[in-house]
Amino acid sequence: MYMGSTRLARIVKINMTDSMPLGVYLIRSASIDPQRIVVACPPAAAARLGLENGYLAIGSCASGAAPLLKYVAAIGGSEIRVNAGGIAIDGRALANSSAHRLDRRGRLIPRFADGTYRLAANEVWLYSPAPWSWDSRYFGPVTKDQIVGAASPMLVFGGR
Repeated sequence: MYMGSTRLARIVKINMTDSMPLGVYLIRSASIDPQRIVVACPPAAAARLGLENGYLAIGSCASGAAPLLKYVAAIGGSEIRVNAGGIAIDGRALANSSAHRLDRRGRLIPRFADGTYRLAANEVWLYSPAPWSWDSRYFGPVTKDQIVGAASPMLVFGGR
């Protein structure tokens, strides 16, 4: 985990996906709080599927995938309710959070199982309000050690 590394303060990420506003983000150490933008490595199985189907680029994560740029929707202790209609965090529905059954090319996409979950202390729920975002609605929570750092927009175009 890079949280706390002084070297991290000089890293930038260029986002060219539609999951988050296009642009340049400064990656740095910071606490992992709800609504913060973070850079995170996806779980291994999600990375494999994402690479195979073209949802993810090749990158620096141990899985070989590029890290994701997402909002932290919830942290340990939060209740997550998942169903076909979308995701609710502690009873509050997230906008545009329903998971698609098929991707844009008509392939079946596994989504995180319906149910109610309580995040463990070391877990984080990643989210983007973009309808086609590859995030926790498909692969569930990530652990804090998968977080590379917090991201602050430096120069972005558009917004969510």
